[in-house]
Amino acid sequence: MRPPRLPRLPRARGACPVVASYGGKDRSLRGAAAKLDHALDRLGVEHDVREYPDAGHSFLADAPNGPAPLRPLMKIMGAGPEPASARDAWDRIEAFFDRHLRP
Repeated sequence: MRPPRLPRLPRARGACPVVASYGGKDRSLRGAAAKLDHALDRLGVEHDVREYPDAGHSFLADAPNGPAPLRPLMKIMGAGPEPASARDAWDRIEAFFDRHLRP
């Protein structure tokens, strides 16, 4: 998820709590975690945003994904599972949902 652009921030005021996890090696979303964290801070939206330095795009996946012929390229790009980061991210997601979605 790309962070909202500054002109769109007022529309996000009053948004529900947000949990987000980004891979630090994901070049397509470089700096997105910090931007989203800053935007949500400015809006006063409760959030838990973290960037995992050892993870790339799709790091939460259990197994390599995408078309089989492209998987070697995805691996070179750093995309795909990163179990240690994924374990921490899923723990954060589950705790966040427990806190905000339990009756």
